[in-house]
Amino acid sequence: MPELIPFRWPAEWKDASRLELIKGTPINCLVGDVRPPFPLGDLQFFPNDGLPADIAVREGAWPRVLLAATKKDAAEAGATGAPWVDSNAGLIRIAQLMEPGKPVWLSTRPPAGKEVVPLEEFARAVAEACTYGARWMIAPDGPFRGELEKRGETGLREWKRVVSALNLFDRHPEWRSWAPVAALAVVSDFAGDNKLMAEEFLILAPRRHLAYRAIRKADAAKASLSGVKAILYLDGAPPEGEIREKFLEFARAGGLLISPRGVVAEEPKETFLNYRIHRLGKGRVAVPKEAWYDPFLLVAEVQLLLSNRENVVQVWNGGSMNSHLLASPKNDRAVVHLIPYSSGRTQAVTLGFSKPYRSARICTLDGEKVVRPVRGQIGTEVPVGEFSTYAAVELEA
Repeated sequence: MPELIPFRWPAEWKDASRLELIKGTPINCLVGDVRPPFPLGDLQFFPNDGLPADIAVREGAWPRVLLAATKKDAAEAGATGAPWVDSNAGLIRIAQLMEPGKPVWLSTRPPAGKEVVPLEEFARAVAEACTYGARWMIAPDGPFRGELEKRGETGLREWKRVVSALNLFDRHPEWRSWAPVAALAVVSDFAGDNKLMAEEFLILAPRRHLAYRAIRKADAAKASLSGVKAILYLDGAPPEGEIREKFLEFARAGGLLISPRGVVAEEPKETFLNYRIHRLGKGRVAVPKEAWYDPFLLVAEVQLLLSNRENVVQVWNGGSMNSHLLASPKNDRAVVHLIPYSSGRTQAVTLGFSKPYRSARICTLDGEKVVRPVRGQIGTEVPVGEFSTYAAVELEA
């Protein structure tokens, strides 16, 4: 059965001519309150209260830089003063972790009320979901629907960009089977008292381009740690039994283990930030002096403990942008997904990798181009340039 790609059909659309909008696109199923009163051909229809049980549905956020409530042309800022980004990256990956094997659908609707939603954001919502292997139930709400109903030039132009995003990912089905590349493994049971801190870490990490591989505690003993340089064990109590021995062996071999106190008995050799650093074989065990309480601060601390040298991708001019690196099973091909959450064109973006790549292709919603990687200070640098909404950088080693 082909993968379902959903479109939320407006209840107001009772004319079969509206189907022309999705004709020839990858969209193959409709969602809505009421089934449209005309034949749908090969299109499947699912009522809102009757979505397939084997799909993990999540109510996400509208992907954007969050506008300030009190000032015009201003954005909300996070703890560091940077614009606050509403992203679904962590939400999708948590759903995939907790319900493995299930397709993830986002039921997000664009903001209602008096807020004016730039139409370019609809293509971003599609691209963001696809980047992380999910689907957004495309909802042409508000002014966008009005523009499509009257076949306005602006609406049709932005609809073509929505379709371009779908087509781009449809041309690259291999991306959906490639694995995230990360130097950090995040381990937790993601339940009970550990749930909030662990999930918030996964949600906030992409805002600092901190790549991670999420592992459930129940799977940790048998999980591969290939390519991992650091393990963050996020549960309140230290690991025990087989998991503890595996993690300590990882540290002895040269890795970094970040874990609550109690995992080692030896005296620390040094301190760094708010952590006691224990030397163990060739590696280190970092233990916080106090219990973790702020996930935003924890993300920053982990990034410093790991060091920027271990970033799998460096992004220059990547403010308000997510990056997501995936690699093929043979590790000879890779793709970096770039999602800017601010409207308009980005600054000229450059990517840096410690791994050498011999070729790169930039894919955007406006077209493709081949660029030549160059030797830089940290390894390979790829000049991506300016773009809007979304870009994929395909790499070959």
